[in-house]
Amino acid sequence: MIKKSILSISLGFGLSISAATTTQTVINNYADLVYSTYSDSLDRAVVLQEDVEFFISNPGVMTLEMARESWKQARAPYGQSEVFRFYNGPIDSDQGPEGLLNAWPLDEAYIDYVEGAPNAGIVNNVADYPVITKDLLSSLNELNGEKNISTGYHAIEFLLWGQDLSATGPGNRSYTDYVIGLGQNAQRRATYLSVATDLLIDHLQTLVDAWEPNKNNYRAEFVAKNQKEALNNILAGMIYMSGDELSGERMFVAWETMGQEDEHSCFSDMTHMDIQWNFWGVANILKATGILSLTENTVLSDAINTRVAKINKMLAGLPVPFDQAILDENARVDILASIEEMEELAIELVELSEELETPVQW
Repeated sequence: MIKKSILSISLGFGLSISAATTTQTVINNYADLVYSTYSDSLDRAVVLQEDVEFFISNPGVMTLEMARESWKQARAPYGQSEVFRFYNGPIDSDQGPEGLLNAWPLDEAYIDYVEGAPNAGIVNNVADYPVITKDLLSSLNELNGEKNISTGYHAIEFLLWGQDLSATGPGNRSYTDYVIGLGQNAQRRATYLSVATDLLIDHLQTLVDAWEPNKNNYRAEFVAKNQKEALNNILAGMIYMSGDELSGERMFVAWETMGQEDEHSCFSDMTHMDIQWNFWGVANILKATGILSLTENTVLSDAINTRVAKINKMLAGLPVPFDQAILDENARVDILASIEEMEELAIELVELSEELETPVQW
């Protein structure tokens, strides 16, 4: 069972919102939220790293399951951080680590063996890649193709679960893949998993550093910038996550193609939670910053709150696993309805941006 992130819904880290919320208060609260979310992501990734190293040293059924559970727990806060994109901030600027952290879909054969190709992937290509290092994996990520993913959460996911070849469950990679003498290139596979997890820590640390308070960093620039520009950035993240990235790239594409490879976390069958976490990120901003209190249009603010609650309920009710839901006639109706609701929310958020005289072009 997945524990809810401390950031979701209850927002237990103590941001204060008063009836007299100012624009600067909203901006400061947003910066606090970003920092808390990335810090939570880093903390859980450190636990993942510890459990991965324990599994590598002691490969077995239970240690593999521990590592898998830690991966799931690590995904919760990071999924809620995805809404902090779409305005060229530290996560997705030209130098940002987003593509190294969460790129997908992933060509499994780029990393390791797949059904019908036992010698595929970087793991088994000793001739071209004799030593697996951080620099090597980083340089190979998205090299010569968007699906050539070699780093990040989904590379780790594949190394823990393997291909999902089941209609009723996730991938079922055996722990023996990591036992020297049983798994082909077991030591290299273990090294790859370890290095990929270390890289995850490195990239999350850069985001925590960028948003840490009382430092000469991106956060300091963000809270000091023109207030309307800052509000525009905040709203752009919510609008594009709700109305394009989540509803479109992460849900509609899979709904339209009915293809397992187009779902987000296809190896672990955790896509249904990815969807909820991504949307919680939008809800978190509304709850934590007090941004709706900046408009006198109570009809609009009430409509936004009502729609957010409705979408949360709809997403929580989607059938599991997602790769089977997109094939089911009744579930497809529900999925499409939730997609349309998120698009309507994006329209309302654009209206909010116009009310606040900081219009987002969407």
